[in-house]
Amino acid sequence: MAATRCGGYDGPMSFAKVDHWIGRTLFFPPTIKLCQLTRQSQFAVSRMFWFIAALDGFYLAETLFGSVLWGGMSAIMMIGATRRADVPTISFLFFRLLAIAFLVLDFVKGVTTVEWAGIEFWLFVLTAEYAAIIRTIPPREADKSGRKIVTAK
Repeated sequence: MAATRCGGYDGPMSFAKVDHWIGRTLFFPPTIKLCQLTRQSQFAVSRMFWFIAALDGFYLAETLFGSVLWGGMSAIMMIGATRRADVPTISFLFFRLLAIAFLVLDFVKGVTTVEWAGIEFWLFVLTAEYAAIIRTIPPREADKSGRKIVTAK
């Protein structure tokens, strides 16, 4: 079996390594920046993106049952996001990889049929899931404009 190199890992590529590379490369930087700009925890941002995903599912629902299902999920997500915003959440590797597979399938469908509706749902879900596994948010970088505090004498 040939060894591959990805993101500093030597050896055969595993699902955990692929998941780690996707998270650190594509989803962590914008999520961390959003947390720093809004001064919200990664868990609050995760719940916010789950709420946005539920609203998107409600928007894309084509049947009455789908509308009721996604509308109920939106209400549950809204209540959960307000009551438990900063409570730590969990995320499962299998679910993230399944969401990535559905994103890839929707992307291929979008390329072949030029119908892109639905691809944003999986981006919201993946952003929410990867935000849930960030354990610490680094402090915001100092302003590079060089502003100095002037004190009166």
